[in-house]
Amino acid sequence: MAKERSRRIGKYEVLGHIATGGMGAVYRAVDTELDRPVALKVLNPEIAAKENSLNRFRREAKTAAKLRHENIVAIYDVGEAGGTYFLALEFVDGVDLHEYICQKGKIPAEEARQIVIQAAKALDHAHKAGIVHRDIKPSNFLVTRQHDRLVVKLTDLGLARTRNESKEDEFRLTRAGTTIGTVDYMAPEQGRDSGAADIRSDIYSLGCTFYHMLAGKGLFAQGSLTERIYQHAESDPPDIRTLNADVPEGLVVILSKMLQKKPEDRYQTPAELLKDLENPERLKLHVSQGDALAKLADLAKEEAPLPALAARAKKIPRPTASKISKKKDDDSDVPSNWASWIPLAIALGAALLVGIIILVQLNIR
Repeated sequence: MAKERSRRIGKYEVLGHIATGGMGAVYRAVDTELDRPVALKVLNPEIAAKENSLNRFRREAKTAAKLRHENIVAIYDVGEAGGTYFLALEFVDGVDLHEYICQKGKIPAEEARQIVIQAAKALDHAHKAGIVHRDIKPSNFLVTRQHDRLVVKLTDLGLARTRNESKEDEFRLTRAGTTIGTVDYMAPEQGRDSGAADIRSDIYSLGCTFYHMLAGKGLFAQGSLTERIYQHAESDPPDIRTLNADVPEGLVVILSKMLQKKPEDRYQTPAELLKDLENPERLKLHVSQGDALAKLADLAKEEAPLPALAARAKKIPRPTASKISKKKDDDSDVPSNWASWIPLAIALGAALLVGIIILVQLNIR
């Protein structure tokens, strides 16, 4: 640790190690000229020797420099000192969202909603600047507290694509033949072609992140790489309420729309997503006509099974004129014959009422 404290990279004094990733390491450092704490992202020398990786590093700097938002980690500087390439970023005193989930397990629904709102605001700002992130996942969000308020910040723009980017630039990034993004959070169209990813792909990835928070585990996290890609493309997500019964109906609706397989069936922009996230209580699950009729049939069977109705009809004979005349003199027999029909009438009435309500809702939608 003493060795790390004495290390300097350009004008930055390294204070300690934060994390190590595939591209290099991130250190806590201080800008000695401005006396400002920074997160110093240092590119691994072996990675820097590869043109493709160095281009990605520079790409991150250029993209981040276009963005200034409370929910996006700011970039202060980019440079090279003694053969070491670095980015100086805003220092966030906290943990990434993946670690936060590991610490807490399932995130309470309201807290998860607030986190996704901030994440969506970051995406909205990037979208308006013509930027698609393409690697939205829990580990690329940093979570901290500022003035007793939970604050979320988006980071790592190394795979981002800009609106004016040429096909040659895109090819240089992807020519190694690898899939751009992280499979466990990747939209189906991005899995097929990284160049096809747009803001709706980021919204799908944010949906996977939302699901991870609520479930305490990733969506389609089991199986081989190929199997996970296939599940994202073809399999319906398990109902989040089977893993977290406390998720309200409105958030179930939002999550379902974020995770639609076809981009045109998802939210088309972060602004559209934010509108629902800020008012989830007005959203109701869609009930198809087939589901409504099936539910009605099940209710009818529960309340008044057909065999029971037939048996009851056989046991209770229709009263004849002589019997009616006789019953006038015997009031005690009336309840025993006619009262038995009352529960049946109530059950049938309830079933009819439920059916009318469901059909009216379908017509309204």
